Amino acid sequence: MDADALDIAILREMYRERAVNLAGIDPRLNATQVAHRLRVGRARVAGRLKAWKESGFLRRYDVWVNPALLGWVGAWVAVRVDHPRLKADLFRRVGLVDGVVGGMEFLGDWVSIALAGVREVDAPVPWRPASPKRPLTPLDLRIIRALRERPTANLSETARRVGVSTRTMTRKYADLVSDWAVWFVPVFDFTCINQPVVSLNLLVQEDTPRDAVARTLRSRFPLVLDFSTVGAGPQLPSENQIFFVILRSAASLEDLTHFVETIDGVRGVEPFVIVRMYAFHEWFDRHLATLFPPSATARERRRRPEPRQ
Repeated sequence: MDADALDIAILREMYRERAVNLAGIDPRLNATQVAHRLRVGRARVAGRLKAWKESGFLRRYDVWVNPALLGWVGAWVAVRVDHPRLKADLFRRVGLVDGVVGGMEFLGDWVSIALAGVREVDAPVPWRPASPKRPLTPLDLRIIRALRERPTANLSETARRVGVSTRTMTRKYADLVSDWAVWFVPVFDFTCINQPVVSLNLLVQEDTPRDAVARTLRSRFPLVLDFSTVGAGPQLPSENQIFFVILRSAASLEDLTHFVETIDGVRGVEPFVIVRMYAFHEWFDRHLATLFPPSATARERRRRPEPRQ
């Protein structure tokens, strides 16, 4: 699949803050709504979303509970393996480690998780979850379990499985999303895009306007997404600024690095070519089970749907 400006525009609209964020996406934002916001034909947007799935670029969605609701915080750890060929086995084993919920693979020796037998581990970066607005109710937990099992099912189908009316399901779902209680995390495979995707980590002087850096970067490399920590995300030092950039070719990586080094206020740059993303189910499933056992969920599913409101 060849990514272009329309793909960047669609991705930007899928995030509530219009910038990449771990917790900010909603897969039920449909092609009609995105097309209206972008002022393009619905068929064009629907065609691109279909291409994402058919090419394998958007592998699936994983549904995460806000870890703060489970009494946990998180951290990202950068890991350097002995050799790139060991990364596949690393991700297989890391999924068995208690507390590991996801990861990202970069081109070369680096990944974003830790495990015994690696050559080098960078300092952990604290990961801030959004502050919960309220505790989870038993109905919330039933809905979350159903969403995790089938993240892209429509709300009517999910309501039938939970045993509530579609109206109740719609209201409760909207509350879970707006309260940052439930996160829909897209799992992308960037090898399905013909161009390299780069995580561009910048070290910027504190008095440098961030929007000016972004405008200058887009003037030369237009396929750019900002990275946001609003709501949830790594607690980066104030001098850090991160972008995701889609390049024309691998040869453009050196040009990108040299160009960014000339931007006023930029004191350092680290480009990482992203290979794919990972998500692991076990941690969330285990902790959800302690709050609401699966056997209870099965009994609730056999309940007759409540009267429609």
